[in-house]
Amino acid sequence: MKEYLTRSNISYFSIGSGTPIIFLHGLSLDKQSTCLFFEPLSNVGQYQRIYLDLPGMGNSDPISPSTSDNVLETLIEAIEEIIGARRFILYGHSYGGYLAQAIAFHLKDQTLGVFLTCPVITADHSKRLTGKHINILEEDINPVENKEYFADFLSMNVIINNQAWHDYQNLIIPGLQKEDKTFIDQLQNNYSFTFEEKLKNINYQFPFKIMVGRNDQVVGYQEQLKLINHNENGEIVLLNRTGHNLMIDQREAVGFHFDLFLDELNSNN
Repeated sequence: MKEYLTRSNISYFSIGSGTPIIFLHGLSLDKQSTCLFFEPLSNVGQYQRIYLDLPGMGNSDPISPSTSDNVLETLIEAIEEIIGARRFILYGHSYGGYLAQAIAFHLKDQTLGVFLTCPVITADHSKRLTGKHINILEEDINPVENKEYFADFLSMNVIINNQAWHDYQNLIIPGLQKEDKTFIDQLQNNYSFTFEEKLKNINYQFPFKIMVGRNDQVVGYQEQLKLINHNENGEIVLLNRTGHNLMIDQREAVGFHFDLFLDELNSNN
């Protein structure tokens, strides 16, 4: 798969043609976490899929200053360089979901729709309403490779079986191995947008869908429910037995709802 670089050294994959879908991964992950998940889905083949590495993650260079406002500015410049003034669809997970909301806010005239999984709403973790993490052990697992990440797998995933461990190794670990830890630490000290409160009160004029897990101890689900309340075009899917790694805990459900979201966008345009 060919990898491209923007002028600011943001690494990305661009696959296919058609209306662009821009995919933004979570903190400390990389574009493989979105690409490997979404590429097998049935509906994406008719779109141009753009999988970005966030600054300081994957193969993208860190930036300075290491603030969310600066990350946002860098991503908007990258999007303008890659697709110009074309209209696009946004996907974001966790911190990528936080960024996606801000991109949609700033580029609302280009945004056709937004699909988020476990998005950050409040950047300051101490002020978040979070869920209670649980483990549901469906199978015993004997990790052979990547043993050092197994405790993190248990702390993040709800459904514990061999398929989930396999998916975690493919979708999560590569990003963790590539992250620029110094940049991430600095970013987390400057994590909130200066306009975060505005994002919590937007009424988006395009389809806006969120999927969250009841057992997500990282971003929770209650703030996301509040966000949907004042979005007349908004829809939320709250899943039981699901944590922050929602794409692993509920792989089929995410694929189903993303395909449904694309179908609904097509019918509205």
